Parts: sequence; structure tokens; C-alpha cells
Amino acid sequence: MLGVSHATSGAALGLAVAGFAPRWVEMDPSAGTVLTFAAVCAGAALLPDLDHPSSVATRRFSVASWVACHVVRPLSGFVYDLTKGRRDTGKGTHRGLTHTVAAAVLLGLAVNLASARWGTPVLVGTLFVCLALAIKGLDAMVPGPPSLVIAAGLTYAVEEFVPGGTAGTAGWLGTAVALGMVVHSIGDAITESGAPLLWPIRIRRRSWYPVGTPRPLRFRTGGTVEAWVVAPALTLATFLLAVYVVPGVAPLLLDLRAEVERLIGRA
Repeated sequence: MLGVSHATSGAALGLAVAGFAPRWVEMDPSAGTVLTFAAVCAGAALLPDLDHPSSVATRRFSVASWVACHVVRPLSGFVYDLTKGRRDTGKGTHRGLTHTVAAAVLLGLAVNLASARWGTPVLVGTLFVCLALAIKGLDAMVPGPPSLVIAAGLTYAVEEFVPGGTAGTAGWLGTAVALGMVVHSIGDAITESGAPLLWPIRIRRRSWYPVGTPRPLRFRTGGTVEAWVVAPALTLATFLLAVYVVPGVAPLLLDLRAEVERLIGRA
């Protein structure tokens, strides 16, 4: 899928998880916490494409992104060659290691362990990177200053105004990253090529079996189905979830509606 579809799918999943999961343990998350979790998911949903030289993730941070891509691609190819089954074909440099559930979980754990060890620098850095990716992935719908400036401002806002600041993200930041990466791979799995979600489990003598929906239900990346069905549906889902799960949004919209109706009545 395209970057905007990956970002909105990550945002929708992040809103659902941050909005509903705390209620199961009788907690009331703040609006800032829910939105921050969703934003990190949205940004992390672009990370798997660091294995593609022209992706949003690879181009977002200039030299740093380029270096990351040229580490991820050969690493993915090496792991592919090391673990491939008899029927696996290809190089494994794109839609390889970063498009697996195992890699998503490992990176999520690494983020949590690093934040526990080094604290604020890891938390702030991860938040900034994910926020910048999320904004860039949605830049067709978000006008204004460059995404890096906006991401820096939002990272500062989390530190200053969200309960607990960046320290309050320590318990769930890695989870948000892992979920974003997984939803990216699921999105790619419903396109024509599929994705090796279940690596290293062998399916039909393939360790990198391209998991996907039935062939007739798959669509081409950037094609008509994604542009006119998938992307609008994800955008609508994100909006509806934001209204339903983010504290304060629904009452605000009702107040706005009442004000608009009052102004129309006076006209």
C-alpha cells in the first residue's frame, strides 16, 4: 500500500487500541495519551519500508534514513538467504525481514528495553521519529510547516502537556511501534504481492511464504481500489474512531453543531 494508507491504518489501529484497551482494566486514558499512541502507530506503520530506497521512511531523515536503508536491506537479504526454504525465490531485500511479525515484536521489545535503560533520550527520539513519519505519510492532507518542525513541536507538547510527559510513554511506546509495523505488513498482505508475516514458520516449504487474502480479493498498490476504496475507508475509520474514543472530541463536535444550527437559525 501507499504511505498515506499505511499511516491511516496505523492511526486507526492506534486509536482503537489506546481507546478501548484501558477501559478493559477500568482506566480512563487522557486525550493526549490516546492521540500520542495513535500517532506513534501511524509513524511506525511506515518503518517497514526502510527496506525500499524510495520509500517515505528512507527519504524522511536525509543521510540518516539513507544509512538506515542501506543497513536494513542487506540485513534482510542476509537473513533471507540464511533461512529460506526450498521454494523461496527472490532476494528478500524488500518485503522481507521488516515485514514480519517477529521483527515487529523484536523492535518493540528493543524500544522498551532501551527506554528502560537510557530513559528520556530514547523516548523523545522514538516519539520524534514516529511523529515525523506519520506527518510526512499524511502530508497530502496536512498543509503547513515542514513535518520535522511540526514533529518537534508535537514532541515538545507531549513532554509538557500529556500526563506523565515522555516518561509516561515508557510502558507502551514499544507496543505502539510493534503494532504499527504489524499493521503495515497486514496492509501489504492484501495487495498483489502479499507479505511474509509468519516468518520463520515454514508454509509449503517456504520460510518466507507471502501471506495474503485470496487472489481475487487482492489489489494493486496505488491502483484504483486503493485510491477509491481502501484509502477513503481508512480515513473515515480514523475519523470515526477519533470521535468515539478520544475524550472530549464528541462533546466538542456536538457543541459545534449546536452553534452552527443556532447561527443558521438566526440568519
